[in-house]
Amino acid sequence: MNKTSKTNGTENKQVAVKLAKINEQIATLQQQRAGLAEPLKLHYAELRKQLADTETQIRDLDGDWKPEPMKAKAVTKITEILTAHGAPMTEAEILKEIGSLFTPWKTRNTLKKKSQGAKAVFAVKDGKYTVKA
Repeated sequence: MNKTSKTNGTENKQVAVKLAKINEQIATLQQQRAGLAEPLKLHYAELRKQLADTETQIRDLDGDWKPEPMKAKAVTKITEILTAHGAPMTEAEILKEIGSLFTPWKTRNTLKKKSQGAKAVFAVKDGKYTVKA
């Protein structure tokens, strides 16, 4: 005959009590974490206001001025890389330089679209890209 072990009811209660204590600690830590975020949120709001005020002052002085976008654009980054390199680069070399800033698809697509047509930014010769003059 098989002997099966019977779980003692007190063991289940102890586990439940420990689990409740852990959950209580997690809730406390989450509240502390939210409390730590408040000063950062206030500082962020102050910086945004200062930035908006500065932008307004610059626009008052120079109406044609446009701020640089906060998010990097693939065209801008590729142009910087090609300019810094000084010589034509292959797609693979550009992808290596870009790293993980943009996906390979985004980089290839940008190179393809911006090297054709009247508004082309890049020139392609023998599979190597340069910045159009």
